[in-house]
Amino acid sequence: MAQNYYKQKIDEIIKKFNTDLTQGLKESELKKKQEKYGKNKLRESRGVSFWQILFNQIKDLIIIILIISAALAFLIGDNLEGFAILAVIVFNTIIGFVTEYQAQKAVASLKNVLSKKALVLRSGSKKEIEAAELVPGDIIFIEEGDQIPADSRLVDSQNLTVNEASLTGESESVSKNAEAEIAEDKTLAERENMVYMGTTVARGKGKAVVTATAEETEIGKIGAMLDETKEGKTPLEKRLDKLGKSLVKITLVVIAILTVIGIIMGRPVYETVKTGIALAIAAVPEGLPIIATITLAIGMKKMVEHNALVRELLAVETLGSVTTICTDKTGTITENQMTLRKIFLNDQEIEISGTGYKPEGEFSAAGSQIDLKEADELKLALKASLLCTSADLVKEDGNYKVLGEATEGALLTAGRKAGFSKESLKKEGYQKLAEIPFNSSDMYMAVSYSTAKSEEHLYLKGSPDVVLEMCDSILIDGEIEEFSQAKKEEIKKENKKLGEEGLRILGVAFKTGENLDSESELKESIESGLTFLALTAIIDPPRQSVKKAIEETKKAGIKTKMITGDQMDTAASIAWKVGIEGSNNVISGQEISKASGSQLKDLIKSNSVFSRVTPENKLQIIEVLSEEKEITAMTGDGVNDAPALKKADIGVSMGERGTSVAREASDMVLLDDDFATIVTAVREGRVIFDNIQKFIYFLFSNNLSKIIYIFLGIIFNLPLPLVAMQILWINVVIDVFPALSLAWEKEEDNIMERKATPERNIMDKAFKKKVTIHSLILAAGPMLLYVWALNSGYSLELSRTLSFSVLAFTQLFHVFNARRKSGMAFDKTVLENKYLWLSVGIGFVFQLAAIYLPALQGILSTVPVEASLWLPSSLAIIIPMAVIQFLNWKGSN
Repeated sequence: MAQNYYKQKIDEIIKKFNTDLTQGLKESELKKKQEKYGKNKLRESRGVSFWQILFNQIKDLIIIILIISAALAFLIGDNLEGFAILAVIVFNTIIGFVTEYQAQKAVASLKNVLSKKALVLRSGSKKEIEAAELVPGDIIFIEEGDQIPADSRLVDSQNLTVNEASLTGESESVSKNAEAEIAEDKTLAERENMVYMGTTVARGKGKAVVTATAEETEIGKIGAMLDETKEGKTPLEKRLDKLGKSLVKITLVVIAILTVIGIIMGRPVYETVKTGIALAIAAVPEGLPIIATITLAIGMKKMVEHNALVRELLAVETLGSVTTICTDKTGTITENQMTLRKIFLNDQEIEISGTGYKPEGEFSAAGSQIDLKEADELKLALKASLLCTSADLVKEDGNYKVLGEATEGALLTAGRKAGFSKESLKKEGYQKLAEIPFNSSDMYMAVSYSTAKSEEHLYLKGSPDVVLEMCDSILIDGEIEEFSQAKKEEIKKENKKLGEEGLRILGVAFKTGENLDSESELKESIESGLTFLALTAIIDPPRQSVKKAIEETKKAGIKTKMITGDQMDTAASIAWKVGIEGSNNVISGQEISKASGSQLKDLIKSNSVFSRVTPENKLQIIEVLSEEKEITAMTGDGVNDAPALKKADIGVSMGERGTSVAREASDMVLLDDDFATIVTAVREGRVIFDNIQKFIYFLFSNNLSKIIYIFLGIIFNLPLPLVAMQILWINVVIDVFPALSLAWEKEEDNIMERKATPERNIMDKAFKKKVTIHSLILAAGPMLLYVWALNSGYSLELSRTLSFSVLAFTQLFHVFNARRKSGMAFDKTVLENKYLWLSVGIGFVFQLAAIYLPALQGILSTVPVEASLWLPSSLAIIIPMAVIQFLNWKGSN
């Protein structure tokens, strides 16, 4: 098995693959392997096709109901209604398709590619080949900057470190050692004698034998796991399905009841069935798909403005339903930029402000700012740290970037904060003479420099324990003193204390002397006479926005779980600093792997911080939370995150540092990689859910009021109060624009204080009760006016016109009742939604045109209404509004 190669001896691996360390594969052996293993290529994701995006727009139940409604309309001869419904379906499909297609194109533009070339030894000769031509047994050479072309066992390594972020999610490079012998099981992040496809050499060079290619690599296995991971329906899809089923039931009940009543009352069967079908069609809110799609598209646009690119429309609302956020640490919770945070020298802790690689910050001790002009020891410590690096700090497109080790980038940045850099020191006369690179066995790096004063200086940094043992003196207040054992113990205690804070500690020492011109002289000089300078404490600091964002999630009842490939103490420290609950109890990936059944569920449900996790562990966490009915958002940037991103209700990938595989598996891309952006997106998702519920309430209460209205007319054996074209007019012209305007409603005050619940149904019992009561009230005013007009001797045409107009205006103004879930409609925010007022104004003008414009009178069977009749009509409009407002006010108090 490929995952065990890190346990095997090099000789065993060479024999297994029939290769040679000095000659590489022979041509005859190469051909056999090429036939057996094929190309070293991963299956490429095709993404979402044109036809799939199109199919996504028409597959939901409500669209299917509308298609059936259009067919029924044509069947009973109501062609205008049929064409209107078809127009709605086409318009909705176009909006949804264009929005999702643009999002998919934006994601495609962020793609990365794997290594294309490899330096290989074959038949005794080194040659550069296409990485796709590699086979197991090939001997490859790697050096700084190379991307590893295949999973390989190291046979030689020189100062080699590899960035494995694409597989582990951790930005700090990992030291590699070809001679490491490992007997027990290790996680991928701990296999120091292996290198893996898709990772990058940060420093040094090496030689390795390829052990796995293509789908057999670790990255390939994750791809296979990704293919096997099935995506479930989004919460909104589930809710709209329920809504669709409710519409089917309502439609069938309306047809059945009206048909039975009509037959009992002696009405013609055909006419009765036709009326029932016409009302059933009226029960279906034709505008619902369009308004839902536009609301989600508006939300998608708003989220992009806040650096969140949502790939699919339905995912926009899902964010508002999230109950648990599973987040990685590096780059999402933290800056993904190492920062020198503290220096311990002269028996005091010096703090350094600022984060990341931007060289801005101040130095302070005990709360007081340090004047660098009078801090020679501090400047020496910073200078020694800076000169003892092989990395460079550069500025590209206005941003600072480290070329080399992130830890060394922190030292370079701190030096610049103090006013010097490698370049400025070189101008002052510092010239490098010799260097001993860092390696994992010695655990230190040393360099020597000559200066303008003809002096030679040695600077050394490394593991604090190693550096302390190498020093026999210490610099205190400008004087070099003997380094007593008691003093060493004090510094060791400080080292332990800083380490418990999640900081990475380096010891710094120096020596002034002569004859440091070569590596051998440098090594000889290190053996004695080193003076201890300082401890430098480095961390990838939490983003400043994260702590507040996590506090906000707590208020909203959303749980945050941090899942990282980093070590337990670092995970615990960062979790504590940003306020994640349970940071004192960190669960390892090995514990998750060993647990099963109820034990696994308890482990995941009861804890919030997980370290050293594998891709399988991440998937296990998401699966357990899904089984517990949690709605999950999962963040990730590496290939290792892709299966969990796909399985989660909302997969959130990184736009700045994420891999293309992670982006394609996700539903949303964070363009700024910031955890706080997720919380902003959750807030927007909740606003969208509110607005969807508002326009569904508006459309359903309006449509149900029309059914009740006509139903009452049939029950009381009255002439039909509305004709088919009047029903269609109200459904399409009067209802749609006000409902659409609700998509722009601003958030309500308590939106992030409502507790997140997995089962958040659009049409819950309270919602259904509210719709039913309000529909009765909306139907009561027009019905009373209709009965009054008929009994007052007005013609049927005029009575019906009054009834049609009052119902239209009542439903038009009902949008104000819908704009707030509770409380009064006319609050301080009522003027903020300009689209609401515009839609009401347009509807008002259209309805007057329906009454007084001759061209529309013929189509809608209306007659002009004299001015004196507008007084009772106004009362029939205002009273239902006032009653609903009173009920809303009472319900909120």
